[in-house]
Amino acid sequence: MNRKIKGIFSILLVAVMIVSVFTVISSGASAASLSENEALQSTEETQPSSGAEETQPSEPQPAPIETEPTLPKPTSPAPPQVGKVKNIVKTSFETNEIRLEWDKVDGADGYFVYYCNADKDKTFTKIADIKSNACTIKKLLHTTQYHFKVSAYVIKYDTKYEGPQTLKKTATQPGKVTGVSMKRSSNVLEFTWSRNSKATGYKIYRASGATNGKYVLYKTIKSNSTTKFSDTKVQLGKAYYYCVKAYRDLYNTSYSSPSSDIKFVAGLGAPNFSMKTQLSRVSLSWNRNKYATGYDIYYSTTKNGSYKKLGSTKNTYYNTVKLSNNKTYYFRVRPYKLNGASKTKVSGTATTKSIKVTNKAYGKTIGNTYIEISLNQQHMWYYRNGELYCHTDVVTGNKGSHDTPKGVYSVFQRSSPATLVGADYVTSVTYWLGFTSWGHGIHDSSWRSNSEYGGTTYMGNGSHGCVNTPYSAVKKIYSKAGYGTKVVIY
Repeated sequence: MNRKIKGIFSILLVAVMIVSVFTVISSGASAASLSENEALQSTEETQPSSGAEETQPSEPQPAPIETEPTLPKPTSPAPPQVGKVKNIVKTSFETNEIRLEWDKVDGADGYFVYYCNADKDKTFTKIADIKSNACTIKKLLHTTQYHFKVSAYVIKYDTKYEGPQTLKKTATQPGKVTGVSMKRSSNVLEFTWSRNSKATGYKIYRASGATNGKYVLYKTIKSNSTTKFSDTKVQLGKAYYYCVKAYRDLYNTSYSSPSSDIKFVAGLGAPNFSMKTQLSRVSLSWNRNKYATGYDIYYSTTKNGSYKKLGSTKNTYYNTVKLSNNKTYYFRVRPYKLNGASKTKVSGTATTKSIKVTNKAYGKTIGNTYIEISLNQQHMWYYRNGELYCHTDVVTGNKGSHDTPKGVYSVFQRSSPATLVGADYVTSVTYWLGFTSWGHGIHDSSWRSNSEYGGTTYMGNGSHGCVNTPYSAVKKIYSKAGYGTKVVIY
């Protein structure tokens, strides 16, 4: 009985061992046949051998996780080497701009330019990004020091790589001296000008006959607050031309302004003139200056206002145009000389005087219709109802022997034709307008040529006291000037 049981037990043990071996072999074969994708699914069941128990399916295995391949970490490219700008020079001489030029930098794609107003602060501002090795900076202040920095750059990887900056210290030229004004033109020549507060000082150049008309440095003024120059080393009647320049010394360089010129003739001083007013005009007179070619007349309605040129004369008198009644005017008489072969006009100094204009004559009210005669100007005007009807040059009485009388008269004789009888003459005229009871009048003078009227004919070849008038002019006046027409002579 015991032997029988032991036999059965042995058979069962063998069967179990066979089944286990088969299961292991099947499981290994199934696992070997799985693809990578199938490994995510449950393993197939192993078929048991005949007469053996079913085996449990094996536990599913997780699939391996795919990862990106590890790349080497990128490194920043090394910046390119950029050369330094060299030899920056200023090539302009302007008061409001500076042009800089420098050597080209090998391999540079462009340049940056920075600047600052060194008189104000030291803060630099980028003002230019350019391709060339030159730059003009405009709209600057005159007489001002500016500092510049210039650097080259290279473009790589879409980036501008800037090289080292090079500093350039320079300045604009001083502004032209303004306000140059003549003060004395006698045996001392003197002029003044407006101050340039940024200048170091001023340089005075002089040209004269002694230098063959060439300007030479005459004096250096080392202070910008001195704005007057006087020259006592002159000869009367000689011409002296000056130019004044402001300068500023910086960085071992003297920056100089454009020149402001002024011309003198020594002895061409301001004439002391007198004035009278009548019939809304002003009559000016003065003594002759032996160095003057002529005189310019200016006037203004305010003493320190703008003066307008009325006219010029080579005489020592001048009668103005009609001005506003009861209004004060300011006058200047300035001598001038036409100097040298080129006849360069050189003016002298002038004083200012004022007078209140009146429409009266010799204290008398004249009205709006009258004949006006200026002995100095040798000219006659005829006004009707305030309007100028006719005017002409004339010849009056011979100066010094038969002067035409000054004053206010009236026409009391009219005749056409007429015979004039004097102590030593008998003359026939076409038109006669008598204005004094002792034989003075206005009449034609056919014996005179047109060139004789006006000017200085009356000084040596004047009339016996009458007003000799061109035929065409006296004809017009005679046709309108009736009895009682006022005649004003001055």
